[in-house]
Amino acid sequence: MIKVLKVQELSPEAFSSYGMVLDVENKEPTMEEPIFTFWDGLAEMDIKGKTTIALLEVNPREPVFSKLERHVLTEEVFFAMDDVIILVGSPTPGQDLPDPETVRAFKLKGGKGIFLKEGAWHWIPYPLKGKARLLVIFRKGTPQEDLEIKDLKELKGVEFKIEL
Repeated sequence: MIKVLKVQELSPEAFSSYGMVLDVENKEPTMEEPIFTFWDGLAEMDIKGKTTIALLEVNPREPVFSKLERHVLTEEVFFAMDDVIILVGSPTPGQDLPDPETVRAFKLKGGKGIFLKEGAWHWIPYPLKGKARLLVIFRKGTPQEDLEIKDLKELKGVEFKIEL
């Protein structure tokens, strides 16, 4: 079965099941001077241990996927440098598999970010124009120690197609 995911505009309300949107629109700056504007406290990460900042470069591909991943020991931030589509599913505490009914696709514009809850399912962002880059922030060692990937096509016969 192929589930078609219509790409949604990213809003705090629409994204709340997965985490929060990191955006400064409609937020008063903490500090503002002629040479800078600074917004503090966009999100608070509760990470036990060291935090790592990584760079993810995503390549063009077919808009079809069946895998989802999660990290149960850390929250995660994706900050887009280029426009991408973020692919997410709600956390499923105590369960081994994501719920395909909660999987969504959101457009994330370059210069904006998202904050994923611990255990939120997600997949490699889909680039909108050629290659795209994102900063990734999470607990050090996450790719080696806290990466769970499930292939829903293999396990449940479900694939997702992004409707561009």
